[in-house]
Amino acid sequence: MPETTLDRLRRTLDSENQSTGLFPLSGDFYSEVSEYSQKLKRSAGAGASEVAVRLAATQTRLIESMVSQLLKVRSRKAIKQNAVLQLLPEERYVCSAEQRFQRRFQTLVDAVSSGQPSFVEFAHATENQRNVTVRFVRHVNELVGLDMRRYGPFEAEDVASIPAASADILIAGGDATEILTRDDV
Repeated sequence: MPETTLDRLRRTLDSENQSTGLFPLSGDFYSEVSEYSQKLKRSAGAGASEVAVRLAATQTRLIESMVSQLLKVRSRKAIKQNAVLQLLPEERYVCSAEQRFQRRFQTLVDAVSSGQPSFVEFAHATENQRNVTVRFVRHVNELVGLDMRRYGPFEAEDVASIPAASADILIAGGDATEILTRDDV
């Protein structure tokens, strides 16, 4: 009997957990798993039996869990072994964000502990200047951002790029939802 996508994913995860180096993956590994997930979603569409819907949902949860574990193990190994270039492109995409986070994290810790308030001020200013794209859920009157600029008024379904601090308040209050842009993903 041919190996199913779930079996292959489980076997790959087991092999990765048992190997000291990066276990070799085919270049289309994640695409194949994604295509299988897409087929699952379609099979659980309109007109599917309740059993088919539950089976698809269970398989989707298994795929999500195993892919998450696999990415975590592989990115940790690659960073620790300085082997990031051996990862698949989609794994490098994820790993580069992790490396950027770790660099920023350590730089801030070092700046605070070694008495470099200029870097702390730089980080503070950079974050305060960051904008977030949001979609408004309901009417919001004009607001003034930390940059002292006026934004709005906004109606439901309007989309705008506003200072992160203002966006955080609007999102927390249920007035807007964050929209992820290509730069965010």
